[in-house]
Amino acid sequence: MYVEEFTIENIKGFEKIKLEMVDKKKNPAPWITLLGENGGGKSTVLQALGLLLAGPENVNKLLPVPYGWVRKEGTPGKLTIRIHQGKNDPGTFGQKMESKSFGYTYYVTGSEKVTVRNKQYNEPAIFENSEKRLTWLKENALTSKGKGWFAAGYGAFRRLTRESRVIVPTLTSQERHNNFTTQFKEDEALSSFEQWMIYLDYRIVKGDNGSKAFAEKQRDIAVQAINTILPEGVSYDSVSADGKILFDVKGIKVSTISLSDGYRSVLALIGDVIWRMLDHFPESADPLKEEGVVLIDELDIHLHPVWQREIAGLLRDQFPNIQFIVATHSPLIAAGAGTDAKTFRFVFHGDKTEVKEVADTAFMSVDRLLASSAFGLVSPFSPQTERYLQKFKMLKMKSNLTSQEKTELATVSPIAKKAYESFGDTSSLQVRIEQFLDEKFNDKG
Repeated sequence: MYVEEFTIENIKGFEKIKLEMVDKKKNPAPWITLLGENGGGKSTVLQALGLLLAGPENVNKLLPVPYGWVRKEGTPGKLTIRIHQGKNDPGTFGQKMESKSFGYTYYVTGSEKVTVRNKQYNEPAIFENSEKRLTWLKENALTSKGKGWFAAGYGAFRRLTRESRVIVPTLTSQERHNNFTTQFKEDEALSSFEQWMIYLDYRIVKGDNGSKAFAEKQRDIAVQAINTILPEGVSYDSVSADGKILFDVKGIKVSTISLSDGYRSVLALIGDVIWRMLDHFPESADPLKEEGVVLIDELDIHLHPVWQREIAGLLRDQFPNIQFIVATHSPLIAAGAGTDAKTFRFVFHGDKTEVKEVADTAFMSVDRLLASSAFGLVSPFSPQTERYLQKFKMLKMKSNLTSQEKTELATVSPIAKKAYESFGDTSSLQVRIEQFLDEKFNDKG
């Protein structure tokens, strides 16, 4: 499964925007990056996608009452999506099955009375636009009992269990709405990964030959993926006798509760994705290569810039057919998403948010990306340094300087030269700046 397009209308800061999540040949964009200022609506878009992908039966479990969602009271908001059935997503709709695309809509009401499809609503609510395709999806795809049709969403506050405790080695399949819980409940821990690893260890020790082999296979798949994504020198080690998951951190065994926030955040995310994919595709020869959609809010949280630079590529390598839809404030993640990624920037325009697609982010250096339309900044320098640079440029371009201006130029010139030199000797920008400085200093030095 993947998302072809998404529309949000009359919701919070959005009058109406549409995001195309396929390329020009209608193939799925494997990675979609959402950029924008705080409060611009990135999390709202991800939550809306989570509600749509969870299915109508799960909406009230995730967001019982959508207070504050409707932008213009008296008019219903609309969330519309078109998803595409993957090759290993089971079920056949209709007789000819001419298309595997499924479009459907949710309506959102506010506090004012409104009538939608001859039914009156007097308080905030979310409900589906009933039609044959959506009814079929509810019964065959967007259900906890079904296989395939994988989708999961993760909020910004991803964490493993905070408590140091013994985990009982039992595990049951989650209901579909739990795939998206952290998007709506910030205090919800992603404990499934820990429970699952303890369960597998128990089955390997106590199970019969068949269950032991199955558990070993699942554990090996998980460990390989986890070790690949974790930084060098950090790897999964074992499950201790008292039921704690241990990692080898540069030769020292450390429990998950003692790992750094960055490690715990990534472990919570990838561990949860791995477990849910194995649960959705139990008979697949390679479950991590199946299709699906994963939503991630603020992927950069807790990650060092080195890891931010690599994380998109690592996730794509381990889950090559997952469509990632990711919100971030990091230019490193935006640049590292790949040449086939799509990038959208959410921009405040008056009292509403508009969306603009940004091209070629993968080909930009971080400083250029920050100064581009992707982030809308005017300078890679700090505000204080930028003020010195602007003063320097203004004075250097003047033909006649007053004595006071000459004094100011003498003050800001060393600062400007040091700032420009920070780009490094191999930067083409550095070469141009040095030429500019040499010419100007020789003329007026």
